[in-house]
This record gives sequence, C-alpha cells and structure tokens, in this order.
Amino acid sequence: MEGGYLDGFPEGSVWGRRVGARKRRRPRRLLLQAQLASKVGFGYLTRMSRPEDRHAAFVAEVTAGTTHEIRNILAIVKESAGLIEDLIYAFNKRGSLDQDKLTRSLGRIEAGVARGTEILSNLNRFAHSLDHVEDAIDVTREIQQVASLCQFRARRRRHVLQVQPGDQNLTLVVDPFRFQMSLFAAVGCCLEQLPEGSTVSISTDRKDDRPTVEFTGHAGGEEPLPAPTEATGWSPLLELAEDLGASVEVAESAYGFRIYLSAADAS
Repeated sequence: MEGGYLDGFPEGSVWGRRVGARKRRRPRRLLLQAQLASKVGFGYLTRMSRPEDRHAAFVAEVTAGTTHEIRNILAIVKESAGLIEDLIYAFNKRGSLDQDKLTRSLGRIEAGVARGTEILSNLNRFAHSLDHVEDAIDVTREIQQVASLCQFRARRRRHVLQVQPGDQNLTLVVDPFRFQMSLFAAVGCCLEQLPEGSTVSISTDRKDDRPTVEFTGHAGGEEPLPAPTEATGWSPLLELAEDLGASVEVAESAYGFRIYLSAADAS
C-alpha cells in the first residue's frame, strides 16, 4: 500500500500510522533498539524517545521471553520423546517395558503441551491488544496474562510471581496495549530490585471508588529492601500510568506500591 496505513490496523491505533512506499525498509536503529531491549529489560525501552520505538521494543521483549520459554518446553518434550523411543526399542528387544519411566515421560510431555498452550494463548491475546485503541477489559484477566508472560524473566532470578485476585470483578475501558505496558513496567521494577528467590504478589481491589492494582514484594532475608522509587524503571512507570489517567502510591511499610486506575473508566 503506497503511503497509507498499515493493513489490518485502524487509523489512530499504535501501528495504524502512515508508512512510506512498500520498498521503504525499517530503520536499522529501530531493529537494534528492539533487539537490545529484549536483552536488557523493560526500563530501557520505556526511555526511548519515540512512542513507536518504545512499542516495538516492548513487543520485542515480550516475544523474546515467551519464545525462550517455548524453546525450553520443546526441549523437554524432545527429551521425553527420545526416552519413549528407547523404551520401545528395549521392549522390542527384550519384551520388557519400564512402565514407570513411560508414565513419567508421558506426564512431562502432557505438562509441556499444557504450558505451551497457555503461553501461546496469552501471547495471542497480547498481540490482539493492538486491535483497539480503547476497549473494555477485565483487570484481573489482564494481570494474569502479564504474569504468565513475565514468568521467564522471573525464573531467571528465581523469583515467584503470583496473582491474588480480589473479591470484586473490575472492568476498565482503556487502551489494552498501554495498560499492559504499565503492568510490565511495574513487574519489571519488582524483579529488578528484589533479591533472588523473592515472591512478587499482584492483587486487585477497589479503594475510594477507584480500581487498584497492588504490587508487593516478599524477601526471605533480613536485609532492608530499596524503595521502589529507586528502580530504573520507576520514572517510565509513572509516565505510563499518567498516560492512562492513573496514579502510583508507594506503600508506607514493607516493599510495595499501588496503581490507582481511573474511576471514570471503571465499572
């Protein structure tokens, strides 16, 4: 399409911007930034000056993490399938079958398929968050999706990332893509600052008629934890929250902070 909007994306959406002739190539700088962002973390990509660069780098980081996770799953499935082949060969040779090994191998394959399906489903939902500039979302569902997509980053530092849904169903009319960017930024602050082996809990609530998302860190040691405001991704988080009409409040005790979402868009 000559000088038009990208096919399949509405005008005004993140990717629905005007592009040049079909022969125009993507700037090498943007490709390098996206590759670097996938390695160094979310704080870097939010400091990019152009919004389209930040969006591309964000997609790159999410995709990099999930594809690493899928590769790990496929490696386990391949190893288990190889063991099953060995068991079948042994059965054909000697007429005996180690049923315990067979059952364990099949169990690992089944677990891998279930985990891979969950990852791909969340990645698909994440990709479709670009379909609409504004949409009604289930806050808890979005948090669960982000937590699932962040598991690879969390496991690299032996963190446990868990979601604790509140008693109320919270619906928000918002830009789904930007909302997920803010949640990723918040998780990134926690993973950056908490020592290895910590637990990050994400919970939802409603306070002062505003839906909230709270991030709490639990570390096993006695050493004092840094303030969330000292995280390299803190300023970008505040910018993302402001774009959503939200605000961020730091907990007075322990490690944590709360994002107050817009009451006007909630139900």
